[in-house]
Amino acid sequence: MKSNIPYPVIVLVRTQLPENIGSTARAMKNFGLSDLRLVSPRESWPNKGAKSMAAGADSILENIQVFESIPEALHDVSYTVSLTARNRDITKIEFGPEHAVKKILYYSEKNEKSAIIFGPEQSGLTNDEISVSNALVKVPTEINFSSLNLAQAVLLMSWEWKKIHLKSSLSEEEYKDISDPKLYHKTPISSVSERDYFFSRLEKFLEMNNFFATKEMQPSVMNNLKSMFVRSNLSQQELGTLNGSFLLLRENF
Repeated sequence: MKSNIPYPVIVLVRTQLPENIGSTARAMKNFGLSDLRLVSPRESWPNKGAKSMAAGADSILENIQVFESIPEALHDVSYTVSLTARNRDITKIEFGPEHAVKKILYYSEKNEKSAIIFGPEQSGLTNDEISVSNALVKVPTEINFSSLNLAQAVLLMSWEWKKIHLKSSLSEEEYKDISDPKLYHKTPISSVSERDYFFSRLEKFLEMNNFFATKEMQPSVMNNLKSMFVRSNLSQQELGTLNGSFLLLRENF
């Protein structure tokens, strides 16, 4: 594989225990990953509780970036997958770990940065948090004991990345299986933060025009709309066209 492709970012959302951040850093370093980002960790960062579990992965801990929201953490990321242990009432493509990492590699070889998102230890990611992702990843564990420790889940995905990255190349069949005919754009794919800006404008426009039947329905409707647009792999140019359309609509309605 090419050595200069962007490696996936690991994003931990609302992590509760600093020790799990340290264990995550250790798992990442075992398999060559280095970019760890935190979104709203429960404990303040930096935290000495993480260092004892990092077992020498200090360089990763020292370079951790902390953000207040997932879109902010993914400001430079185009393709994302979120791990989940349970079924969701949201329409998302679902992969196993190996296929998900092959998909990440496919985007990386086109110089598009990807991220793997992990939720908090007890509850996992919410549907709203998952809505930014292109796909879900489910590990085929035992049905009656499906929950993985956070660091175990990171270790598993990091190993899958290392395994596929050690191969000289993907087979023609593998490449065909993961290729996306919609991917080729003259301009780069939009980032998660760029899409989030569009979604915020879309939501305000819909609110102004009384689109939502009830306030209670608004989150689920927006999650469905987000999932629909995310599946389209909008380029920066396409997203710019949509944003420009809103300006015209707001002026005329």
